[in-house]
Amino acid sequence: MYYISYGSNMNIEQMAYRCPKTKIYGNGKLKGWKLVFNYHADIIETGNEDDFVPVVVWKLDDKIDQMSLDRYEGYPSYYTKILIPVIMDDTGKKIKAMVYVMADRRKGVYPPSVGYFNGIRDGYIANGIELSPLYKAVRECCKTENITEFNQYNPQPIMEGVI
Repeated sequence: MYYISYGSNMNIEQMAYRCPKTKIYGNGKLKGWKLVFNYHADIIETGNEDDFVPVVVWKLDDKIDQMSLDRYEGYPSYYTKILIPVIMDDTGKKIKAMVYVMADRRKGVYPPSVGYFNGIRDGYIANGIELSPLYKAVRECCKTENITEFNQYNPQPIMEGVI
């Protein structure tokens, strides 16, 4: 099975620890999706083909690795799983792959911690992925109009730490 990562599982060292038998298949893009933060990374479907999320696609065939990943992602209560198409960067080929998306009742906007963000950034860098979509997503979640009574976290530490 192919697995799409767009957050902390883009980090090669972290994935090696969590899923030692899982190997990188390649980089790709999710067209019509947008990266957001609700403390942890999430993706939302926009339907706009100009929107995209850069991702790392993994070959995840080991059952123990799959169970480890499910545990890490809090499946099925924190994240759920769906199958979606991803366009591979090297070939332009579209393949179906599994991805975790935040459970509907958890959707929202909330800045990540600096350490969590830096782990994702390290994954972008190690996989040769342009950082601008990541910075765009974190800036968006830190906009004053996105801070509500339900997510009163002060975004200043993430803004100072990563932007």
